[in-house]
Amino acid sequence: MLSYLQGTLRECFPEYIIVETMGFGFYILIPASFYFEMPLPGSKVTIYTYLQVRDDGLLLYGFRSFEERDFFKMLLGVTGIGPKVALSILGHLSPQQFSAAITTEDMLTLTGVPGIGNKTAKRLVYELKEKLDGYGKADAVSAGEEINPNVWRDVQQALISLGYSPGEVERAKKALIAEEAEGVEALFKKALAYLGQR
Repeated sequence: MLSYLQGTLRECFPEYIIVETMGFGFYILIPASFYFEMPLPGSKVTIYTYLQVRDDGLLLYGFRSFEERDFFKMLLGVTGIGPKVALSILGHLSPQQFSAAITTEDMLTLTGVPGIGNKTAKRLVYELKEKLDGYGKADAVSAGEEINPNVWRDVQQALISLGYSPGEVERAKKALIAEEAEGVEALFKKALAYLGQR
């Protein structure tokens, strides 16, 4: 599976970008919000990707972070949600905003996304509320107390690959907030131990 691409941004539009790497130009569909964060063409970029295999070809989707990519994959697991609607959600709401809307059952915010009606919004809440409970809420600790983000990124990826939801991973992070000096392996083991008790 293609996890990410590093290369030169050649073209940039609200719907897609073209990234050149090793002499190949990759056509990558993106959320509209990502477009406004793109550097000028000719700049080096890292794009986290999801490859969709279809009967009529391959489609590559790009995101600004692995977290956003994993949210996209989670959305695709919801009944009736395809790539177009999933991109629309992430184009209008950050993962944190979307999670807050799901956990508070904020139908006004959800139906404000193009392609999301009342029926689809209710389905999203029904299928995702438990998974996202606690995710994206503001931390009660100061920024100086947070775990090293580079270390936690690796731990988070490992936990999600094991099947833990973003909400569960976020709760584990808060429980381990004082362990900032720990390395990836130690934090991963402590996070597993914490989640195993839940």
